[in-house]
Amino acid sequence: MTIGKMKKYREMLQVPVLRPHLPETVWMTETRILRMLQIYPSVFIKPNHGSGGSGIIRVKRLGRGFEVRCGSSLKIAGRSSVLKAIRSYRKSGHRYLVQKDLRLEKYHGKIFDIRVYLQKPKSKWIISGMAARVAAPHKFVTNYHKGGHAEPLRRVLMSLFQNDHSKVDACIRKMEQLSITIAETVNKWHPIHELGVDLALDKNGHIWIIEANSHPGHMLFTQLSDHTMIRTIMENKRSMRI
Repeated sequence: MTIGKMKKYREMLQVPVLRPHLPETVWMTETRILRMLQIYPSVFIKPNHGSGGSGIIRVKRLGRGFEVRCGSSLKIAGRSSVLKAIRSYRKSGHRYLVQKDLRLEKYHGKIFDIRVYLQKPKSKWIISGMAARVAAPHKFVTNYHKGGHAEPLRRVLMSLFQNDHSKVDACIRKMEQLSITIAETVNKWHPIHELGVDLALDKNGHIWIIEANSHPGHMLFTQLSDHTMIRTIMENKRSMRI
């Protein structure tokens, strides 16, 4: 059974080193949506159970109203009709979360995040793959199924940090440490052998934890010209019989 996003978020929130990297996330109620839109310029509304970027709604504050976007559909709503616009995109029978939107860094003008693929072939968690996921033009989700594509992480970070090798190395090390801690934390509560951790960098260079996925897809890594990571992932899958 898949583990809900809120459950994993609350498990991670208990770990002091992870807490500063977790964006505010609450169960969705209409009152909470309005409260968070007073605090933040935009918020994400996400299904608690869902993958591949499906069903994610972004609500962005405009001058006198709101932009409500889900997939390629967009509505402009006033203050009195914003909740109705959000309701039109929600699926009945699903629980949703509201999460603070982040001012993410961009790569060649496009939003990107980082997928870290972790596996536990023996007694310890290892990182089998790390890649940047770059969104399609004008998209706010980076998922492979939504037109996102893979780029080598080091290439993206070198562009971001203006070829400063020491900054890039420090950033990757921090991402690796956070990802291992996340895997160990989730594994305390759930018998898992694989985890996909999604991280992002904001405009200040701060690392945020977007999500931890207990059933990660590996197709992203087939897009990289260097096949070392996908080979490692598949070899570990075979050894674990996954």
